[in-house]
Amino acid sequence: MAFHDLLGVKSTWLGGWMASLNFLITCYFGVIVGWAVFYTIECIFYPLPTTHELSIVAWRKFEEESLWPVLLHFVITAACAAANWRGVGSIELAMTAMTPLHLLLLLTAFIWALTLNNAGVGLGFFFTPDWGLLGSPTLWIEALSQVAWDTGAAFGIFLVLGASMTRKTGPVKNVVWTTAINGLISLIVGVTVFCTVFATYTKVNPDGTEADVVNLLRTNGPANTGLTFIWLPILFSTMTGGRVMASLFFLAVVIATFSNYITLMNTSVQAMVDWGVKRSVAVVVIATLTFLLGVPSAVNIHVLVNQDFVWSAGLIFSGLSMILLLWKYGAKDFRLTMLHEGEDGCDWKLPGAFDYLTKYVLLLNGLALLVWWVVHTIQSADSPWYQLGNQSLMTAILEWFVIGMVLLVLNLLFVRYRARMSGCWSSLIAKQEDIPACPCGYRHDKGDSDNLIAVTDQAGERPVPDYSTINH
Repeated sequence: MAFHDLLGVKSTWLGGWMASLNFLITCYFGVIVGWAVFYTIECIFYPLPTTHELSIVAWRKFEEESLWPVLLHFVITAACAAANWRGVGSIELAMTAMTPLHLLLLLTAFIWALTLNNAGVGLGFFFTPDWGLLGSPTLWIEALSQVAWDTGAAFGIFLVLGASMTRKTGPVKNVVWTTAINGLISLIVGVTVFCTVFATYTKVNPDGTEADVVNLLRTNGPANTGLTFIWLPILFSTMTGGRVMASLFFLAVVIATFSNYITLMNTSVQAMVDWGVKRSVAVVVIATLTFLLGVPSAVNIHVLVNQDFVWSAGLIFSGLSMILLLWKYGAKDFRLTMLHEGEDGCDWKLPGAFDYLTKYVLLLNGLALLVWWVVHTIQSADSPWYQLGNQSLMTAILEWFVIGMVLLVLNLLFVRYRARMSGCWSSLIAKQEDIPACPCGYRHDKGDSDNLIAVTDQAGERPVPDYSTINH
C-alpha cells in the first residue's frame, strides 16, 4: 500500500509486484529450511559421509527418493505460521530466542575454525585482494546482487517491519546498524568457511593446490547445494569432533533460514491484513498456499531451481520500482517529509547527498545489474535464450509477464470498482490517514471523480486526503 498512498491508486500494482515476488520466494524457501533441518538431525544421529560419492548418495536418497522434503516443508511452514499468529509480538519473541543462539553458534564456529591447522592459509587467501579484479564490471555487479539479496533489499520486509518501529528506533539509525551488523556477520561466516575448507582439504589432499580449493569453494551443485550439503559434511568428517561441529553448523543454518522464513511470511500476511482481512485468517491462507505451491519444489529440485532463478532476478524490478517511487514522489520531499519531519530528534539526519545517491546512483546500479543479468544469462545458457528451460531468459520473461498482467488487470478492476468495495476500503482508509500527502501531486489521479482529492488542512501547511467520495 506504500505505492498506493504515495503515488496514487493507479500505482498500486507496483506494490503488488513486490508483494507477489516476496510470496513466491516464500513458497520454495521453506523447502530449503527443511534441508537444513534434515542435515542437522543426520549429523546428530548418523555418521558423516567420508567421500564425495557417499555424500552424493546421501543427498539423492534424501532429496529425490524420499518424502522427507515434503514432510519437513509442511512442519516448517506450520511452525512459521505459529510464529506469525500474533503478529509482531510472537515474531519478536521468536527472534529474541533465536538470534542470540545463532550468534553464539557462529562465534563458536568462528573461533574453532581459526584454531585449525593451516587455517592461516585460508585466512591469508581470504584477505589477500587481487586489485586487478576491481576493473571487472562483473565483480561489481555480483557484489551488488549479493549485498542486495543478503540485506533483503526490495523484498518489502522492511516496509512491513518498519511500521512497528518506535520513534526512538529511527529509520536512518536502523538501516545503518542493520547493514553494518549484517556485513560483519557475513565477514565472520566467510572467514569460518574459508579457514575450514582450506584446513580440512589440505589434510585430506596433501598434494592439493590453492586452485583446487578455490574450485571446491565454487562448486555449486543443484540449487547451490554443492558446498553446504555435499562438501562440508565430508570436510567435517576429517576432524576430531567433526560431528559435533557439523551439527552446530547446520543448526545455525536452520536458525538463520527459519528466521528469514518468518519475516518473509509475515510480509505476505501483512499485505492481506492491510486489506481488512483478520490476521488469523490471513496466516492460515498464506501458510496453506505457501505449503501447496511449495510442494512442487520439494518434490522436484529442478522446479526449485527455476523458481529461485526467476523470482530472485525479479527483485531487480522491485528495486527499480522503489527508485521510481523516489523519482515521482521526490527524493528531497521523501527525505524531509518521511524521514525528518516525523521523528523526535533521536534519529540521524540524512544529508542532501541522499537525494542524488538514491535517484541517480541507485538507478545506474539497478540498470547495470539488469543488463548484466540478461547478458550473463544468455552467455551461460546451454540453449538459445528464446527456448524454454529451467534457467532460460524466455522462461523468466514469460513468468514475469503472467504475474505482471494479472496485477495490472487487478489494478484496473480496483480503480474501476473500488467505490463498491466500501466495507473493506473504509477499514483500509482508517489505517492510512496518517500518511503525509505527496507535495508533488502524484498521490492524486486527476480526472477521476472517485479518486482521492487533495484539500488543504486548517493550518494550510500541506494537503490531506478527502475520502468523502469513496465513502459515498
